Amino acid sequence: MLIGPDGRLIRSLGQASEADPSGVASIACSSCVRAVDGKAVCGQCERALCGQCVRTCWGCGSVACTLCGLVDCSDMYEKVLCTSCAMFET
Repeated sequence: MLIGPDGRLIRSLGQASEADPSGVASIACSSCVRAVDGKAVCGQCERALCGQCVRTCWGCGSVACTLCGLVDCSDMYEKVLCTSCAMFET
């Protein structure tokens, strides 16, 4: 096990190939713990996201996870705001 740049434990290449015969270590989505199917990461916390958990900020268009995205229900339609844009919308 190694400590990754975000402080999480990651498997070394030797351990990953022993655990997964395909040689590819699956990464879990930070919001729902499904296997990540793409390269989407949250623009705020930089955690990996699966395709179903990707939310796009209504203000700036950046990708936000369910933890960093704020859902504004004040209008007729819901809109997702990242933490940076949420400061200016209040």
